[in-house]
Amino acid sequence: RTAAYPILKKLVRQGFVSIFYKGTKRRYRAQQPEKLARTFNSRVQNFENIIPYLKSLEKQKTQAFGLRFIETKDELKRLYRDAIDAYAGKEYYIIGSAPAWEGIGPEFFQQFRKDRAKANIRTKLLLSAESKNIAPRDPQLLRNEKLLPAKYAFTSTIDIYPDQILIVSPGLAALAVVIAVPPMVDVFKSIFELLWDSIPENNV
Repeated sequence: RTAAYPILKKLVRQGFVSIFYKGTKRRYRAQQPEKLARTFNSRVQNFENIIPYLKSLEKQKTQAFGLRFIETKDELKRLYRDAIDAYAGKEYYIIGSAPAWEGIGPEFFQQFRKDRAKANIRTKLLLSAESKNIAPRDPQLLRNEKLLPAKYAFTSTIDIYPDQILIVSPGLAALAVVIAVPPMVDVFKSIFELLWDSIPENNV
């Protein structure tokens, strides 16, 4: 009995049980299933109504702190899917290792390249030398590539978007890091453009 009352009080707070009195005794009664269904449908609807507000808060938080850590492959895949919508019709830069990047999820990333092109997103890529044997050559993928000298070996990939940087590395404690700090984005863009201009065309 002593364990039952705290549980009943919790069920009352959650809306599963109601209280009524018979004489001086307190009684507990389970709510009707259809009433519970209406209650929880209403709660879900109320939550859905505030989702845009919550998303705006998340965006403000990202802008305020400038960092976001991606710890799972599913999170990373969601971020890439969101990037297709966010940067449709635009261009961004990539410095990376095609084998390491694609190795995180081969089927997903092979399809991602196609979906990215369908969204008319163009990319300039500076790839590690070992990428030569795996990077696709299909012009319909809207990729413009150059290879870095073989002595520069690495397994990370940096996506330099118009407003943020994504660093993906299987060797990090977190799988990836998003940096949304405008001055840093500008620096990475400038470094990429410097490297791009220093490497001859058609070296892939």
